[in-house]
Amino acid sequence: MIQSRAALLLSILCGSSCGYAATITECQDMLRTGKYVECLDAASAAVDRRSYGEEWPMLKATAETHLGHYLQAAQTLEAGIARYSWSVRLRMLAYENATTLGDTDRAKLMIQELEQVASAAPWRYTDADDLVALGKAAIVIGVDPKDVLEGFYGRAQRNYKSRPDGFLAAGQLAIDKGDLALASETLRPAAEQFPDNPEICFALATSIQAVEPEKAAELWEHTLTVNPNFAPTQLHLAKKQIDAEDYAAAKETISEVHRINPWHPEGHALQAVIHHLKNDPIAEAVSHSRAIAFSPQSPAIDYLIGERLSRKYRFREGAAFQQMALQTDPAFLPAKTQLAQDLLRLGEDERGWKLADGAQKQDKYDTTLFNLMQLKNDLDKFATRTTDQFVIRMRASESAVYGDRVEELLTTAMAELSKKYGYTPSEKVVVEIFDRPDDFAVRTFGLPDVAGFLGVCFGKLVTANSPASQRENPNNWESVLWHEFCHVITLQMTDNKIPRWLSEGISVYEERQKDDRWGQHMSPVFRVRVQRGNVTPVSQLSSAFLNAKSGDDLNFAYYESSMVVEFIVQEYGFDALIAILNDLKTGLTINDALARHTGGLAELDAAFEDYLKSVADNFATGVRFNASSEDGAEPIPDVEGLEDPKNYTAGLKLAVRYVRAGETDRAIEKLQQLIELFPDDRSPNGARPLLAQIYERQNETALQMDVLAEHLQYSGDDLESAMKLLTLQVKAELWPEAALTGELVAAIDPLQPAAIRKFYTAAMKQHDTATALQALRGLLQLEPADAPRTHFQMATLLTEKDPSQARRHVLLALEQAPRYRDAHKLLLKLTAAADPATRQ
Repeated sequence: MIQSRAALLLSILCGSSCGYAATITECQDMLRTGKYVECLDAASAAVDRRSYGEEWPMLKATAETHLGHYLQAAQTLEAGIARYSWSVRLRMLAYENATTLGDTDRAKLMIQELEQVASAAPWRYTDADDLVALGKAAIVIGVDPKDVLEGFYGRAQRNYKSRPDGFLAAGQLAIDKGDLALASETLRPAAEQFPDNPEICFALATSIQAVEPEKAAELWEHTLTVNPNFAPTQLHLAKKQIDAEDYAAAKETISEVHRINPWHPEGHALQAVIHHLKNDPIAEAVSHSRAIAFSPQSPAIDYLIGERLSRKYRFREGAAFQQMALQTDPAFLPAKTQLAQDLLRLGEDERGWKLADGAQKQDKYDTTLFNLMQLKNDLDKFATRTTDQFVIRMRASESAVYGDRVEELLTTAMAELSKKYGYTPSEKVVVEIFDRPDDFAVRTFGLPDVAGFLGVCFGKLVTANSPASQRENPNNWESVLWHEFCHVITLQMTDNKIPRWLSEGISVYEERQKDDRWGQHMSPVFRVRVQRGNVTPVSQLSSAFLNAKSGDDLNFAYYESSMVVEFIVQEYGFDALIAILNDLKTGLTINDALARHTGGLAELDAAFEDYLKSVADNFATGVRFNASSEDGAEPIPDVEGLEDPKNYTAGLKLAVRYVRAGETDRAIEKLQQLIELFPDDRSPNGARPLLAQIYERQNETALQMDVLAEHLQYSGDDLESAMKLLTLQVKAELWPEAALTGELVAAIDPLQPAAIRKFYTAAMKQHDTATALQALRGLLQLEPADAPRTHFQMATLLTEKDPSQARRHVLLALEQAPRYRDAHKLLLKLTAAADPATRQ
C-alpha cells in the first residue's frame, strides 16, 4: 500500500508518465550541439509540468528561435515573464525576439520593465548571466560601451571565471565596435577554457580572421564539428562562397540553414544577394520579402544586403540599400558607417565625411568611425593636385618630390588605356597616396594593421601606399599606379560587375604590356605549381584569391589570372576581351560571358590548362630548380650534386662556396654558365647580382656595370642594384646612362636624397634644366639642413630663364645663411640686371 502511494506521488510529480526528464544542463548541451528539436521537446515538457526555473522558458524560447518559431517563442517568453516577473534574462530575450519580429513597442516595453525590476532589487542580479543581460540592456539604452565592458561584462568575467557569459559578451561587443584586438585578447583565453563552445570559437575566429586566417578557419570548422547546425558559421561560409562567386555552393549552404530554420532572415538576405549579383530582380524581390517576413521595418536586412554588395565592389548599389536601411531607422549605426565608407569610395567625399562625423558623434566607441575621423584630420593636411582628369592627394613634402611624376604617369595611363579599351571615365579619378600604412589601411578597409596591399581601386577612387611606407620591401610605385588605374577602366566600364580575378588579371597583363619588368611572370616556383597540376580552373578563379593560404598562393592567383587574359587575347582576339567586359556590364555572369566568346567554358578550362602547361614547359627548358620543401621538391644536394650543370639552384650554392673558398675565377665561370643557362632570372639573389658583387670586389667597374645593367633589364624593383649602378655611372661620367638609371631609382623610391643628387648631376651635365630643377625641389623637402645650397643652385639655374624666381631663391638662401658669399654675388648680379642704373 505504501509503495502504491509512492508510485502515485511520483507519477503526479513527473506528469502523466514516469518517463525520463532532461535536466537544464542536458538541455543546454542540446542547444550547444545543435539538437534544437530535442531541446524544444525537453524544455516544453518541463514547462508543461511547471518545473521551476527561468532557464526552462529561456531554453524553450531559444530552441524555438533556432527553429524559426518566432511567434511561439514570443508566447513562451510572455508566459515565462508572467511566472518569473523578476527575470531580467527573460526580458532581454523578449527584447531580442520583439526586435526580430519588428515589434518596436514591445521591444521598448521589455527594456523599460527590465530597468524597473533591476532598479527595485539590484542585489538580486549579480550572477554572470544576469550581468550580461543588464549589460546588453545598457547598450540598448545608450550607456557608454566602455562603462558596460567594465561595469557589467568585466564583473561577470572577474567574478565568474568558470562561466563563458561575460567573456562572450565582452568579445562580441568589441567586435561590434570594430575593436578586433580587444576582442581577440578577451576571447582567446575563453576559447581555451571553453573549447567546445561554438559561440566563443566563432567570435574568436571573427576577431582574428584578418591576421590569423588559418587559425580562424580551424575555429570555424571546429564550430561545425561541435554543432553541425550552427547557423553563424554556415552563413559565414555562404558569404565566402558568394565572394568567390560559387553561387551554387552558397545556395546549398543556405539551404542547410533553412533546413533547420526555414525563415532565417540572414539566409534569405544572402539568397537575395545572389539573385542581385546574377541579375534576377524577381527572385531577389522574393528572397527579400522572405527575409523581412517577420520584421518589415527592420533595417538589418537592407544593411546586410548592401554590405555584401559593397564587398563585391558594387558600392553604388550597396549605398542604395544602406539608404533604405536608414529610411527605416535613421539611427541605425551600422548602415551609417557602411554608407559613409561607400560614399567615400565612390568619391562623394563631402557627404561621406559628414555622415561619418555624425555617426562618430553618435557612437564614440566605434573604432572604425574613430579611425576614419582621425584619417580625415590627416587627409586635410595633404597637398591636392587637380588636373582635367585627376584629383591627386598626397603628403605635401612627397608631392613636391615626385608629384609631377605621379601626374605624368596617370595622364599617360589615361590616354593609353582609355584608347585601348574604348572607355574614358566621365568624372575625375581620385588618387590618394599614403606615407603611413595605417592611414592607407583605414582609408581602404576601415581599420589599421592590414598588410600585404600596395594599392586598391574602388572604381573612381584609387588608394596606394607611398614608397616611404615600403622601405623594407621596395616596389615599383609606377607599376602599382599603372595597375590600379587599369582597374579604374575595367571597373567603370562594367559598372563594377567584373569579378576580381578578371580585373586583377587584366591589370597584371597591362603591366607587362607597358613594361616587361612589371607584373608577375613565370618563375621556377610557378613552373612547379603548373607542372604538378596546381592550377585553378578558369571557371573557379575567384576562389583562388579568396582561399589563398600564403603570399605565394596569392601571387600565383594574380599570375594565373593574367595568363588567362593573355590566352584569351592570343586565341580569340582583344575584341573578345572587350566583348566579355561589355557583357558583364549588362548583368551577364562571368562564366556565361566567357562561354559566349571563347567557345564554351569547359573548352576554355581545358585549353587554358594546356596553354599554361606549355608556357611552364618552355620556361627555362632543361633547367632544374630546387624549390622549397613545401613544394615537395628534392632538397638541395650535397657537394657531389652541386656539380649538376643543369641545376640552377645548386649552381648558385656552388658559386657561393667557391667565393667563400677564395676560388673567384671558378665562381665567375660558374655564374657566367648559370646566366647562359637561365638568362630570364629576375631575382635580386640570382646569378647576375652575385656576379656583380664579385666584380665589385675585384674593382672591375666596367664589368660590374654591364652585369647590373643587364640585370635591371629584367627587374623593375631591385633598388639596391639600381642605386649601385647609378653611383658607378655618375662616377664614370656616363651621363645618359645615369639619367636612365636615375629614372628607374625614382620609380622605385623617389625619396632617396643621394640618388636625387646624382640624378641632378646627370641632368646638369646634359643641360636638362627642367629635370635638374625638379631634383632640387625634391632635395628642398628631403634635406632641409642643406636648403641654402639648394636654393642657391635653383637660383643659378633660373638666372637666365626666370630672374624673378632666381631672386626669390637667392633671398631664401641668404635668409637661412646670411654669410653665403656666392649667394650675395648672385644677388648683386640679379639686381644689376634688373636695374641698369645700378651697373658700374
